Amino acid sequence: DEPFVGVDAVTERDVIAILKQLKNQGKTIVVVHHDLHTLHDYFDWALLLNVRLINCGPVSDVITPDSLKTAFGGRQAAP
Repeated sequence: DEPFVGVDAVTERDVIAILKQLKNQGKTIVVVHHDLHTLHDYFDWALLLNVRLINCGPVSDVITPDSLKTAFGGRQAAP
């Protein structure tokens, strides 16, 4: 599962670097991202949604077994 489908690894690193620069400038960035494996690497905060808000906060507080169970209806999605 590629976090950026159709984007090569160099471009992905460039996009993340730009996002980090914007963050360091005090900008708020909202990104829709579906790869739970890279959330910890790329982002500080997450909003977990499935029709409704499941959890919101620091990634390590949001991507928990309980939150994932609630979001995925009992099926465990691997973070």
